Amino acid sequence: MIIQQARPEHLDGILALEQDGFSDAEQWSRHAWAEELEADDRLVLAHTDADGSVIGVANFGCVEDMADLNRVVVHRNARGRGVAAQLIQAGIDWAEALGATRMLLEVRTDNDPAVGLYSRLGFDRISLRRDYYGPGLDAVVMLRPITETTGGWDEATDWALTSA
Repeated sequence: MIIQQARPEHLDGILALEQDGFSDAEQWSRHAWAEELEADDRLVLAHTDADGSVIGVANFGCVEDMADLNRVVVHRNARGRGVAAQLIQAGIDWAEALGATRMLLEVRTDNDPAVGLYSRLGFDRISLRRDYYGPGLDAVVMLRPITETTGGWDEATDWALTSA
């Protein structure tokens, strides 16, 4: 599996993920995704399998010291295999390289798998946005600091890589 910057030829695969992962009301349009792919201040990452099919996508933005995780969606057959975590970590690394010190996201309060993943990746709940996704569909706002050791080699935890 490969993580790469998404290109226009990935758009159909990204849209298939949208349709599989979100209700009609929550799906981004072809036009919206095409704009994200072309925007200079965005990073869209595609996680592809061995045959080049898009099995995950993540979208990030960054303004000054604040990065945003705008979207993550993984094919239902690839969930639970670390695809989303790998995409998010790559986005954190990108944001850090741009000078961001924090990353922000919103997630539906009833999306327990996503909330759990974000918590494991160091995001903390900071706020609640009522009706953010529509009537009765609240969002939890989560924030994560970005540090110099994020995603990089950490001598304290990766010592086994050099001791063999």
